Amino acid sequence: MTNDPKSPAAPSDLVDALANSLKAIDDDYTEDMRGLRALFAEARLEAEKDEPNGQKLKALLADANEMVRTFAGLDPVWQGVQRVARMFGFL
Repeated sequence: MTNDPKSPAAPSDLVDALANSLKAIDDDYTEDMRGLRALFAEARLEAEKDEPNGQKLKALLADANEMVRTFAGLDPVWQGVQRVARMFGFL
């Protein structure tokens, strides 16, 4: 995946948003949110690659989207991830 200089965000923004989500889950939802945390962790690892697989990121974030719908308390965190992911066309 190449960086478009015209893009309003960099891949590091997605990595940061995912890292913030992981921290929020660890801080507040350790036991109940293990599945979602695993998806975010995998998405973060993929996004950190020099050439992230866009299809894999889309699939991981789509799965996370379905899981988050059941956890209303994480809505603000998920909105942050969605905002950055949309900038890259992953959602």
